[in-house]
Parts: sequence; structure tokens; C-alpha cells
Amino acid sequence: MALPPWTVDLLRRGVADLARQATDPETAQNLKDQASKLVEELPRVAREKVDTILKQAEASAAPFRDAWAGTSAFQGPQSLINGSGNLSHERGSGVAVDASVLAAAAPYLMGDCSLSQGHRNTQPVERFLTEPCGTEVQVLVVNSFDAGLSLIGQCGRRAGRILVPRCCAVPLRSGSSACLADELQRWTGGSVREVGTSDGIKESDLADALGGCPSRSFGGQRSTTLVRLPKECCTLDAEARRKHGVSEIVVAPSARLLGASSEGCCSAAGLIRAGADAVLIGGGVLTGTPGMGILIGRTEWMKVWNEDPRISMLQAPDAIVSMLNAAALLACDNNLPVDRLIAASESNLQDRAERLATQLSGIDGVTSAVVTQDSATMPLKSGTLPSRQVLVRVNTSSPAVVVERLTKGDTCLLAEPSDDGVAIDLRWVTPDQQARISQLFAIAIR
Repeated sequence: MALPPWTVDLLRRGVADLARQATDPETAQNLKDQASKLVEELPRVAREKVDTILKQAEASAAPFRDAWAGTSAFQGPQSLINGSGNLSHERGSGVAVDASVLAAAAPYLMGDCSLSQGHRNTQPVERFLTEPCGTEVQVLVVNSFDAGLSLIGQCGRRAGRILVPRCCAVPLRSGSSACLADELQRWTGGSVREVGTSDGIKESDLADALGGCPSRSFGGQRSTTLVRLPKECCTLDAEARRKHGVSEIVVAPSARLLGASSEGCCSAAGLIRAGADAVLIGGGVLTGTPGMGILIGRTEWMKVWNEDPRISMLQAPDAIVSMLNAAALLACDNNLPVDRLIAASESNLQDRAERLATQLSGIDGVTSAVVTQDSATMPLKSGTLPSRQVLVRVNTSSPAVVVERLTKGDTCLLAEPSDDGVAIDLRWVTPDQQARISQLFAIAIR
């Protein structure tokens, strides 16, 4: 890095003036020599300084460079194609959030958007839900489904108590053995009691649990809340609950906001219309949102949460709530990404499966590719849908090995192995995703 010419010239003239002032010729000559060396050394020192700065910058940037290059422990996200036929696969659904839902959060994430004083950011989704629920409702969005469970557990603290039907003693979510009562006890430590039998719950079970004394209203000195799963055997007549002064909350980890498009898949609006005071659902593929906890309840019942001091810590950011508002608008028109996949006809899936079978048959190592007609599943076995699969037989590796290889790389393809081959289900695969399957399969069987 060279100094500007005018700087060098200024240094020389300054030293020359000093030399002229020196009376000793030898001193003057020494000054001139030192000045020459100074001018020569400055550019070298500057270069060394710049080199030092660049080395420091390179060292500080190494973690980012390694992350992009894949040479560190940091693992970037994979693009997921769900050909397993299971919408609630442990690796993910493979169904993307709609672009309009993502766009709704952008103003909040960029920091140039704010809400007016006293304006609740859940008002849009509440308007969408009022008519389907048959009553005015309020919505509380928290950071996670577990945060919603911890709020519900507050009903069992102090003088309150929570009743959980014994028929709800099933795993609350995939990959976990914890039941509803266990989860509520774990998050709160409140009073949680199981009632009824494994076959269901009756009014007499409720009366026995209360000891013959009606419960006071929610928020009173001795409130009782029945917390259950969305199962028919857990349902208790609304009149019976009102008689004993018991509130009801339905916990549905996988449910829709509005009416279901498939048999067996419940919705929050449908549960409230059926008599529930509140419903807790988890954000995900069925709601068309990222993960969150969504507590929807009758307005008069939800007022108690406004007085809970923990709400400010558990509430989701405005960006997340804006995504829920946008997703609710799509759900009103059955236009969520999962709705479009559910709406695909059997004839459409058959055509796509035949095209994919033809493409896979031309890959070296594939002995055959045939179309099968097994059903695809919804979350927690809440429903099934007719579907089509391409069963691929290979002569290079075992089906289990091929399935494992398909999950590697930048794009993960979920498939199911069997004794006959590898089954790729197309119910939860979009046409754009299907276009990449042949290339991924060819790489996996090399």
C-alpha cells in the first residue's frame, strides 16, 4: 500500500528545511539519510499493517466460511420431500408455509411496522373464527404448544383443580410416551386428577370427582376444569358440565382452525361449536403456520388470561401472530398448501404416479417400478386419504440402505422400505417436488 505522492513530498520538504537549519554539515547529512530511510520504510510498514488486518478478518470469518462449506459442526437445513405417506412424519411434513403467510410477517421482521395503542393483533383471526364457532371468541397466541399447556395447568393451581378423563391416557404427540395428565403435571405441578374409565367419562364420574359439591365459576375460589383430547369417548354433555360448574378445554396438538376437509380431522371451530369453552391447538402443517401454541376460547372465559402476569412472557411476537392471521384467511377458502394436497384427485395422483414410474424405470439399477394404491395418513391417525405410491425395486442395494441414502444431501426424500422395494407416496408431494425425485433416486442407488 503506497503513500500518496503529496505525502511523500511533504515529508521530504520538511526534513530538508530541518537540514538547512542545522549548522553542522554532518548532522544535516544524517538527517537527510534518515529521512530517505523513513520514506522508504513507511510503505512497507503500511503493507504489513494491512496484511495483519486481513489475517484477523480471515480468522474471524472462518466459522461462517466453514458453515457454508459444510466443514464444521454446523448443519444447514435440508429441503424436505415427504414421500412417506405420513403427514406427521417425525422428520417433518414436507409441506411449505404459503408465501402469503411468510410475507405477512415481513414488515414486523424488518422493524418498520407497529400496532396502534390498544389494538389486539389477533382481531383478524378472531373475526374469521366467530361465525364458524357460533359465538364470539378470543385468541391467545403463545410461543409454543408446551407454553399453552403450562397456561392451562394454571387452572390446577391455588384452589383450582384439573380433571382429565382416563380414556385420554394415550401419547399426546408422536415420538413421546407422555400422556395429557403427565404433561399438565410436568409443566405446572398443579392439582391434576384422572376420572372416568378407559372406555369414557359419564356425568356420575364427574359428580364423584367433585364430591357432590358443584364447582364455583372459573376464577372463583374453587374452580374445576375438565381437560381432554378431541376423542368421542372423552365428550361430556355441555348441560351436565354447566350443572356442576365445570369448564372444558380440549387439547388438540394436530387440528385445523376451521372445518376439516377430511373425515376424522377435527377443527378448533368445530370443537367450540360443540360446547368446549376453549381449545388449545399446535401450529403446524394443518394450520398453515410455523410452530406455535394457539389458545382459542369463548370471550367471557378467556378474560381470565388477561389477568395472568405470565402472559407477557409467553405471548408470541407480532410477526408470528400476523402469520396466523394470514393463514386463517387462506383456511377460510380451503386454500392452505395442505388443502391443495388433500384436494388432489385419485386420477391426478394416478397420472403422476405413472409418469414417475416410467422415469424411475429408466434408471440403471432399477429392475421395476409399479404403481400401488395404499392410503396416506393424517396426523396421529386422525384420518386417512386415498393415495398412490410408486414401488421401486432395485438390484444394487437393499431397500433400507436406499431409503437411508435418500435422506442424505441437500434434499431429503422420505420413503418407506419394504421386502418388495422402496415405496414413494405422492399424496403429500407437490408436482414441483416430484420433478426432483428421479435425480435423487439415481444418486441414491449408485
